[in-house]
Amino acid sequence: IAIESGIEGATVMYKIGTGRKAKAVKYTEPIPFRDGGTITAYYKEKPELKVTMTYAKIEKINTEVIFTSSEEVGEGNAKHLVEGDANSIWHTMYSVTVAKYPHWVDFDAASVKNMKGFIYTPRMDSYNGYVKDYEIYVSQDGKDWGEPVMKGSFEATGEAHKVMFEKPIKARYIRFRALSEQRGNDYASGAEFGLIAE
Repeated sequence: IAIESGIEGATVMYKIGTGRKAKAVKYTEPIPFRDGGTITAYYKEKPELKVTMTYAKIEKINTEVIFTSSEEVGEGNAKHLVEGDANSIWHTMYSVTVAKYPHWVDFDAASVKNMKGFIYTPRMDSYNGYVKDYEIYVSQDGKDWGEPVMKGSFEATGEAHKVMFEKPIKARYIRFRALSEQRGNDYASGAEFGLIAE
């Protein structure tokens, strides 16, 4: 969390938590707040100007796209799945030729993580490419994927689909493999794919 001072020369104070054990500290740099909780910030010179916010634990892990079976270069790059912008999309190739199912995207979590699930957000501007059936694979080296650790089907809604594994899985790489589209078309798309992990 980064706190911006609106009064020139003012000292910003903050405390994490509530009750008597919450100790005020001078704000000097962004605060790591991945585990969430309650934070109160105020001006030392004007303590009556304070704000208290409660944040949920951040479980989404940043990942990088390392491979995709198909993408529409420019408009539908697979890297759009991890940009944090629901208006940019991944879309399988359609301009030169229409790629056939299955389609997949491989993600690197940078190090071994305790993977708990994922969030797939379909595109917001069209139903084209809404994934229906899918499989999830994991890998330690990004080469050996083995058998799927999960199979499932999404409902035909425009909302983000949060899917949790039965139990956490330790791995560095995760593959999202689309098997079919809601209306039977050959292409796949998505706005965001987020890994939920510790």
